[in-house]
Amino acid sequence: MTGALGPADFEGLGTCMLLPEQMAGPFPLDEQFDRRDITEGYPGQPMRLGLRVIDESCLPIAGAAVEVWHCDATGDYSAFIDDGGGKDEGAGTTFLRGTQSTGDDGIVEFLTIVPGWYTGRAVHVHLRVHIEGNIVLTSQMYFDADYVAGVYRTEPYAQFGPPDTPNEQDAIAGKPGTDGTLLHTRDAITSGGQGTLALLNLGVKPS
Repeated sequence: MTGALGPADFEGLGTCMLLPEQMAGPFPLDEQFDRRDITEGYPGQPMRLGLRVIDESCLPIAGAAVEVWHCDATGDYSAFIDDGGGKDEGAGTTFLRGTQSTGDDGIVEFLTIVPGWYTGRAVHVHLRVHIEGNIVLTSQMYFDADYVAGVYRTEPYAQFGPPDTPNEQDAIAGKPGTDGTLLHTRDAITSGGQGTLALLNLGVKPS
């Protein structure tokens, strides 16, 4: 699946709810990077991340800026010395961060990689939704444990082993399966090759 995502790709996801607020974490940036491909060549399983911004009536919201960031396959975030994984690149790096604006269908898409993990946290992707200069949602998205277990048996993830914190033991995650923060993932062809398609509806209050 490499064609443009459309509303039909999101209508069967079974979630039309406002997403819960969750902490931005210690590693957000004020600077925005307007780009679809956020990989910067970093290794990992290619992931096509599709997100649709909707209101509480399930209507798409145009003109919303969706910002995402996550760690690399070793558990390291860009821009910070974070002691997160097998390496630690700091100030001046920008990998795996990006922002895209929604069209009339409310959809944005990023080409990234499946995140790695670090001690004490479940596997996750951070997000913020901006509308007219205001942040209307700060939250995190999570992964099905069985799905990421398969990914983590491959390189470059295998050297770090399986995550030490499942979703249900993560102090921040809440209940992704019922909160609407669990990504819908499956194997798929991406523009980066064989990888993962991950989709989610982002329910927000526009103001």
